[in-house]
Amino acid sequence: MRLGRTLKRHALWILAFAVLLSVATFVLSSLQTPVYQASTRLLAAQSNVLSGSNLLGTVPASALIDAGAYREAALSNLVLGRTLKAAGLGTTPRDLERFARSSRVRTVEGKNSNVIILSVRNPDPDRAAEIANIWARSLSQWDDERVRGSFGNFRESLEAQLAVVSGQINQTTNRSDENLASLQTLRASLLRDIDLMRALERSATGQLSLIDRAVSPSRPASPRPLLYAVVAFLLGLTLAVGLVLMREAGVRSVRNADEAFSLTSLPLLGEFPEMPAGAGRTLSPEVASYLDINVTHTIAGGNPRIIAITSPAALEGKSSVAISLARACARAGKLTLLIDLNSRKPVLHKEFSITQSQDIVSALVNLPRVLPQPTLVENNLYVIPCLQPLENPPRLLSELFRPFITHLKESGQYDMIIIDTPPVLSVTDTLIMAPYVSGVLMVVREGQTDRRQLRTALEILKRVGAQTLGLVMNRVRESQTLPKPDKVYEGSSRSTGIFKPRLEEKS
Repeated sequence: MRLGRTLKRHALWILAFAVLLSVATFVLSSLQTPVYQASTRLLAAQSNVLSGSNLLGTVPASALIDAGAYREAALSNLVLGRTLKAAGLGTTPRDLERFARSSRVRTVEGKNSNVIILSVRNPDPDRAAEIANIWARSLSQWDDERVRGSFGNFRESLEAQLAVVSGQINQTTNRSDENLASLQTLRASLLRDIDLMRALERSATGQLSLIDRAVSPSRPASPRPLLYAVVAFLLGLTLAVGLVLMREAGVRSVRNADEAFSLTSLPLLGEFPEMPAGAGRTLSPEVASYLDINVTHTIAGGNPRIIAITSPAALEGKSSVAISLARACARAGKLTLLIDLNSRKPVLHKEFSITQSQDIVSALVNLPRVLPQPTLVENNLYVIPCLQPLENPPRLLSELFRPFITHLKESGQYDMIIIDTPPVLSVTDTLIMAPYVSGVLMVVREGQTDRRQLRTALEILKRVGAQTLGLVMNRVRESQTLPKPDKVYEGSSRSTGIFKPRLEEKS
């Protein structure tokens, strides 16, 4: 499922890469010089020339030669040299090697016969056919010489036997001896066999016979631009997909809202766009209002709604989101309390310029003797800052946070309580508080939040019994899920995904 989303997200790039590679291959192959291939076929069948003969010994060349032997013979220096010489080409070792690389020998093996296919490539189609036919003749000539040589060897063997018999006849002194008559008969038989071998040696042919002569091809064998383009397109798709997957495997950060959802299956409750440099903690108020609506409808009833804002790691913008959400709730007419429990690195007192007031440490330690006294900073918005670091925050929160939050619930004074908490994976403070709030918002910074850390943080929150309401994307370059502004609405230079107030009509 995640793989499908990844490929869908990069589909345009993958397709463009494949098309570009296909077009480039088509153009480059079209510019190449066409090469034509001509082929000739030879049949190698078992010889039956001397079957049933009563000649002495075993007649050679009567068995079918293996097709591989013909292939090696066709590529031998002897046959190739004759072919190139007859074709008027060079016969140096380099010429032989070049011709062997550019030519092809195929064999089709049968039970009693084999087919030898010789193919030659050349820019000139007529020349390709001519050389292929010369090559076939050279191979047939070699086969004929092989068979004739076998008969010649057999003839020489008979002549050697004849010399022995003649010597025995000359040494016989008794002309009436029966052995002499037998030797003379054998001599006469050898003379007949020798005459026959001489006749066969002059006229015998090999096992090869021509099936098809090579003809001039009408279409080039290469290049084939259309075929190459199709293959390049398919290879381009495969290569592009492989590059995308390799890139995905090397990316550790969450890159957009779709990816965050695929990793967590949690709803996206807001997307804060990337703000200009120098904007500080100011985030889009429209997106904050959108987030307020989503959070309100996500939590089923209950008053007050207590929301903890956290993130997997530091520097992901959770404090900015907490401040923006609190201001949005206050603008919506909800009495809102913003609490800074990010005691390791507090920021709320700086944002609202609070230097003297009851802080969170006093509120926790002095309850119930002294009730919390938040500072009113804006209309409907109260803040309990953190002006001094907590000593041993895990112990203090474990003992005091539950009665503190219970008091705020029972007082019924506030509609919304928002708590800025430390990152989940940095310290244990958030894990102590999370089970006692209505829900947790996980802030994810686009391009920075680590995928593995995000999954780990959510798993830890689930393990302690916290309810994670959803995700809030921060520093989003372009919204992936929220609607774009309509032309009749006032918009900024960057889309936030939220409709802006309508422009007043000119009179």
